[in-house]
Amino acid sequence: MRLAIAEALPGAPAFADRPVPAPHPMRALRAVAARVEHEVSPHPIAGIRAWLYGDRAPSAVAFPAVDLASGERVEELMAAAAALWGGSAHANAALAWKTYCYWTLAPAVLGYVAARRVPVMDAANTVFAISDEAPMFSVRQVRPRFLALPHDPCAGHPDVEVVPNEGVLLDRLRATVFEGHLGPVLDAFLARVRVGRRTLLGSLASGLSYAVAAMAPVVPDPDEVLAKTLLDAFDVAHLVDVSTDEAGRLLYRRRTCCLALTIEGGRTCSTCCVQSDRC
Repeated sequence: MRLAIAEALPGAPAFADRPVPAPHPMRALRAVAARVEHEVSPHPIAGIRAWLYGDRAPSAVAFPAVDLASGERVEELMAAAAALWGGSAHANAALAWKTYCYWTLAPAVLGYVAARRVPVMDAANTVFAISDEAPMFSVRQVRPRFLALPHDPCAGHPDVEVVPNEGVLLDRLRATVFEGHLGPVLDAFLARVRVGRRTLLGSLASGLSYAVAAMAPVVPDPDEVLAKTLLDAFDVAHLVDVSTDEAGRLLYRRRTCCLALTIEGGRTCSTCCVQSDRC
């Protein structure tokens, strides 16, 4: 009866004419993340679960990325790495960077792979955390902000900025994640410890490759195409060799070493160049 009365009121808009709210931009990312958890492994998204699902994050030491990019808390992050791994200063720095780099990249890769819908992870909008509970490492946005293409169902959502095409999307992805975040953090590491820039950028390349290797199997796009697109966007394709196996799954090998093998009890990673002659 109320519906009939409302429709009969003069000037009342027809319900069919009312705009349908844009879906939440996290929806597609959660769907792909759930498939990664169940079909591949829970590890590649463990550190972004709280961000994805709004779960309670474990008690942790939070590092706002803006503090790391300015250099204010880099030594504190390196000290946390030393407590975890107990290696030399340059090895701890390399491993801290490798871990930080992956968890910063993971949300962006997930968004790109899932729906070409990229969360903005610049330094002002990212917080990294280290916890004594699982997951030990995690990352989240300060505010929900996304980049999307014009045809994206979420294009009208208030948290979404529309960009004209995929080329611009990739340019903005690099600009926010690297120029506006990882690049300044990288420089802050290099100012405090003797480790090669190429070594650290190799971890950026391997982080991108690992994220694609974990996430691409649950989406239709070819693994190698996704990997090469993102590696080219970050200008690090020369630091990792990529190929696919007979099933089309991504294989990659670093051309630099992350220095984990220098730590007592350390061993080479399965993707390490030390197992070949590429270092």
